[in-house]
Amino acid sequence: MSVDLRTRVDSEQIPIDAGCLFRDTLPALLDAHQHLIAPAAAELTLPDLCIETDGEAWTLAWRHDRVAVIAGANSGAHVRLTAEQLSDLVNDQSTPIALMTNKLLDMPAGGLPDFLNWWLVLRAALDARRIHTRGDVTFEHEIQRSFLPEDSDEEMRAFLQDIGYLHIKRLFTEEEMTDIEADFPKAAPHYVKGDPLAWFASTNDGVEHLVRMEGFDRYSNATVELIDDDRFQRIGRIPGINHVQAKRPGARVGALTKPIGVVKGISDVPWHKDCSLGRHSYECCSLTVGISINGADADSGQLRVLPGSHRALVWPAPCIQPGLDLQPIDLPTQRGDVTVHLSCTQHMSQPPVSRERKVLYISFAQQAADRDAAEINRRRLNAVRSKTHTSISQKPGYLNHPV
Repeated sequence: MSVDLRTRVDSEQIPIDAGCLFRDTLPALLDAHQHLIAPAAAELTLPDLCIETDGEAWTLAWRHDRVAVIAGANSGAHVRLTAEQLSDLVNDQSTPIALMTNKLLDMPAGGLPDFLNWWLVLRAALDARRIHTRGDVTFEHEIQRSFLPEDSDEEMRAFLQDIGYLHIKRLFTEEEMTDIEADFPKAAPHYVKGDPLAWFASTNDGVEHLVRMEGFDRYSNATVELIDDDRFQRIGRIPGINHVQAKRPGARVGALTKPIGVVKGISDVPWHKDCSLGRHSYECCSLTVGISINGADADSGQLRVLPGSHRALVWPAPCIQPGLDLQPIDLPTQRGDVTVHLSCTQHMSQPPVSRERKVLYISFAQQAADRDAAEINRRRLNAVRSKTHTSISQKPGYLNHPV
């Protein structure tokens, strides 16, 4: 088993012609991969979905244990996509969640859950991936375990591949956490509204808080020393496939503060995969490492994960897919503990209710096969998203496109 799930490179993207896709390419792929779709179809709601692009419409319909592609519109859910949006969706550069989050989802009558269910069908056909059904994911390990620094890389690698996360206790000392926490207020004056590296959120008392400082390493020597230390660099070696960390100063660390009572802005994000906006087949699985500065539990913003979800083609957000047979677990931490989750592992952070949480997040990515093409595509997608991006609220229903 490997956490390298990549099947595409950016330089090999295929231009998408909507007519050819719906008349020829997609029907053939749906037939070829029917065995990857049909077992899950009984567990999904698949009303007809009309996809309209450049004034032409095609309807996806579940008929007699197979998907039919029908020319023209039909009753049911209806989504309008530009040619570029359709191309990005097919090429796994974007998802329904990306369209919705960035206010680009054009579904006048609602139906996001239907679109997500059909998105699973499309990914199964286009990527030759089986849609998850009950019992598909089994485990070789108990799903909840903590490790100590003296445990071996091989033991942690096997657990990470199987379950999708790691919790390493006492990797760093309380004194080191105290030094880093002292740099939070020193760094804060360097971040202002409008800075893309600064995230703000408002609490129920009307106060606006700086909740995320990207590039925190520019203002915290203690953080730089910590992440350059081999105790930390070792984490990137655990998967055994040459994960690398960004080395450019100012692009290495995000420092998060999770205050109590956030009502507006991005802070305590509900269930999602880090690839929920797209590019799973180009980049997964990267590693997201959280360094617990002041500890976290159910009352102070702890992380929760869905074990095995990295091995399942399921909704990537905004919640655990209805009827899913995987069960979430809590990851409480003490000062100096580290959590690691794969970019495909579904996770969330609980809103703190008694004490705010402070945490550093750092990523390790797999080396891109075609780095230049990947960077061009990331910049293009970021430019599209930045024009219309709205902060994701942490409140229930933050992704409530009309359903």
